[in-house]
Amino acid sequence: MDKQKAIAKLNEILKHEWTGLAQYSQQAFLVRGLWREPYAKMFFESAEECFRHARTIGEKIVALGGVPTLERGTVKQSTDVQEMLQHALEFEQAAVEHYREALDICAEDRPLVVLLEDLILEEQDGVDELQKLVQEHQGAAAAQGPTQAQEKAG
Repeated sequence: MDKQKAIAKLNEILKHEWTGLAQYSQQAFLVRGLWREPYAKMFFESAEECFRHARTIGEKIVALGGVPTLERGTVKQSTDVQEMLQHALEFEQAAVEHYREALDICAEDRPLVVLLEDLILEEQDGVDELQKLVQEHQGAAAAQGPTQAQEKAG
């Protein structure tokens, strides 16, 4: 395994997890209305998961001789629950892809592969759950009429 390539990819994952921590926290702060209680809780739990993943990946980067990044990507913001769920889904799908790429790079290091497989399972569970929520909200939104975002665009 090329350690430098592995460290670089793990730092990309870490950057993504830091972004998720900020994005999910912001979504939890901003969600309002009838959906506040269940979705604020869900978003804060997702932020906590991102922190756990960041800690795990950061520790592995150090163990491999690297320095964990403090950078994060762009945080997508909205006050519309449907958009928040869509942003979360896109985030989780990107996380799965990052972990898949890391698995390819780290294929020769079996313990690292097992660690990455455990994390990718959690990310895929997030994708699966968010797809169900997005579908449900899309159906409910269609029944209620255009969203605020659609009205602004139209």
